[in-house]
Amino acid sequence: MNYYVGIDGGGTKTAFACYNEEKECVAECILESCHVLQVDREKAISILKQGLERLAQSLKNDVDVHFYICAGLAGYGKDKELRKRIESICEESFKNHKYVICNDGEIALAGALNGKDGILVISGTGSIAYSTLQGHTERSGGWGYMLGDEGSAYWIGKKLLQEYTKQCDGRHSRTDLVEFVKNSLKLKDDYDLISYTANILKNDRGKIAKLALLVNDLAKKNDKAALRIYDEAAREIAEIIHSLSKSFPNKCYVSYIGGVWKAKELIIDPLKYYLNENIILEEPKYPPVFGAYLIAYNLFKV
Repeated sequence: MNYYVGIDGGGTKTAFACYNEEKECVAECILESCHVLQVDREKAISILKQGLERLAQSLKNDVDVHFYICAGLAGYGKDKELRKRIESICEESFKNHKYVICNDGEIALAGALNGKDGILVISGTGSIAYSTLQGHTERSGGWGYMLGDEGSAYWIGKKLLQEYTKQCDGRHSRTDLVEFVKNSLKLKDDYDLISYTANILKNDRGKIAKLALLVNDLAKKNDKAALRIYDEAAREIAEIIHSLSKSFPNKCYVSYIGGVWKAKELIIDPLKYYLNENIILEEPKYPPVFGAYLIAYNLFKV
């Protein structure tokens, strides 16, 4: 029997889902990350092969299994060297199977919008957006924390630190933000933030991104400075969306994934304010691994 396999190979795990011709999920499993920047070639091949083997074992009653695969893999983007490495890994891993490789953003977009044309904004530690329109894919953002990542958790965390310094100086009106940050980070003096940044944060993207949680806590208490940070983040995200939505002649569906969106209305309400009228914001419908299955099914259905 023919089966359609979606693979979501992100930075923390590799998810596999297998669907039959009736579009029913008949097997799935989760293994460790196969990201080429985190594991070597042999390990990545082993993980991908092992995932397919586990799916096949779940289908042991079917002696004639044919897999049609879509692998959405982190790192499969503009970098030609990374693309070659990933293509070589997949060629070895998926022998005797028909397959297509996408980046993890493309499958997330397909899952979030259930295969519809539109835009997906990913705002986690970093930020990037993908659009698909009549089979053509574009991207905006994703320049990294040194150049961009506007509206990401890292960006929000850094804005918190900057707001702290401005309030301490009297450049901005003082809210509860300074004392809240001092208490949360166990700082005794206003200027202890300097040594905390140098010795604890050490420009670590992940650590700075976690500071976005403090902004969330403050915003829930209606702190004006924290709400302003979310407003600025929403405006930046809207700009990213509009750079892609220009290609859409009429309605443009937009969905979103990533940790920043856990702030819910604190980020979504100001975003709606900044978006053009033709843009329809939707909650994500399905996970990325389902999006990978959709791509495989639409490409290979027999």
